[in-house]
Amino acid sequence: MSFVRLIIISFLIVNPGLLLSQPDTLHKPVVIGLHGSYGFIIPHSGKIKELSHSNPFALELNLALHLTSEDVWKYCYCYPRLGAALHFVDFGNREEIGSAFALYPYIEPYIGAGRRLSMAVRFGLGFSYQTTIYDETLNPRNLFFGSHFAFIAMLNASLNLRLGENISSRLTFSYNHLSNGGFIQPNLGINYPLLGLGMDYVIRPYDFEEREKKRGIVLNPDRSRFDLALFFSGREGKDFDRWFGVYGIWAGYSHMLGRLSALYTGAELVSDHLLRERVLEDYRDGTTDELPDHKRLSILLGHELVLGRFLFSQYAGIYIYSPATPPKPWYQRYALLYRFAPSTWIGVNARSHYQVIDFIDLRLVRSF
Repeated sequence: MSFVRLIIISFLIVNPGLLLSQPDTLHKPVVIGLHGSYGFIIPHSGKIKELSHSNPFALELNLALHLTSEDVWKYCYCYPRLGAALHFVDFGNREEIGSAFALYPYIEPYIGAGRRLSMAVRFGLGFSYQTTIYDETLNPRNLFFGSHFAFIAMLNASLNLRLGENISSRLTFSYNHLSNGGFIQPNLGINYPLLGLGMDYVIRPYDFEEREKKRGIVLNPDRSRFDLALFFSGREGKDFDRWFGVYGIWAGYSHMLGRLSALYTGAELVSDHLLRERVLEDYRDGTTDELPDHKRLSILLGHELVLGRFLFSQYAGIYIYSPATPPKPWYQRYALLYRFAPSTWIGVNARSHYQVIDFIDLRLVRSF
């Protein structure tokens, strides 16, 4: 898995409360778009290298609301679109990889909105259905997907040219990832960059205001934060017949470095019961002479993007205690948290060893 990292979920970086608080929301520009794209599959693991020599083709239908308020502007000095997309992709090998149908919401900040030429960056995360998956007998080479249902995460950059009051064209480059989050194996996931062209039609065109960048605005008055968290997840055994729990505790410290960014350091202790089962099996069949502890302790360092009630973060973790040898000496974590009460957060966090996701956990965080 390389892509849940983009955000697990940064399509929520604009607080929905800002949208709902706008009395003239129904009068904002509504955008309908149709885009086509073509690309290739990245062979991020030697196990799927032979199956990666095909070219995906994708079609996408978009519906978005272009936000125009000053409350939204002050976070990014831009006017973002908040929308959803229906994404269809044919991977160019229908017998072994098949196709995927996905639905994802997204946030798309626009630089130069309202000008004839503008740029935008889209972040999205949603759900996907794969038509063709791994089968030990009938389709053994498809290690991309172990289940029909998965997550899609994407990052898209576009150059947009307004052709008229209501119509604009766009040239896009997107990086896409499909994965089931490590819940069902095999789950190497699929990474496919796409280059595309599309057209957007704007209902109720809007004259975007050129606002002043007020850099003195304090968006996050709490400059420092200490966190304690509990998290849990689940993983499927190698015989696809049992689920094993993953439990952990987390402690960390965050300090704001600017209007939106914070530096984070912390530690986590993870008890992975699938790993415990594996070391027990190795001990019972004589593969190992000792029974190592299945728990792992790590230290982490990372960055946070704090946007209202939402917090998007990415960390690098290094094992300092792991008697059961990990697949790699370090790993990445990507998270999205939502503050639903004062000093209390809930959210999701993904851990991956380089290109392959380990698990996605749910967590409850208390800040001090």
